Amino acid sequence: MAELFMSSRQEERLYLNNRKGFIKLALREGVDIVPIYLFGNTSVLSVIKNGPLAAMSRKLKLSFTWFWGKYNLPIPRDDKLLYVAGKPIEIPKIAEPTQEDIDKYHKIYTDEVVRLFYTYKHEVPLYANKTLFIE
Repeated sequence: MAELFMSSRQEERLYLNNRKGFIKLALREGVDIVPIYLFGNTSVLSVIKNGPLAAMSRKLKLSFTWFWGKYNLPIPRDDKLLYVAGKPIEIPKIAEPTQEDIDKYHKIYTDEVVRLFYTYKHEVPLYANKTLFIE
């Protein structure tokens, strides 16, 4: 939900620093994580980022916003989409992972997402000059 209001056609923002529950779950279950990056998902539609609908969306953690794309209609623009996947990250099974364990594998995951972004961004014209911000 956060990325919906943070990203734009000029910049990419991932709200990832405080999202570690998936790492904790993977550690408890001992399952690998496959990092992916979706290029184009923040450029095919525009959204109203401020005002009462945006504030209500943030508060309720639901999307209540006006969005538009091609011809200013709710139709996605014809921008190129590219989905890339990294190599699976091997996650050990730890019944009760410590915060140190979680932080270690979260950093590995985050570093791989950043690598994917900068390796492949030049294959999508609108992303060639974008910078990735992780918050």
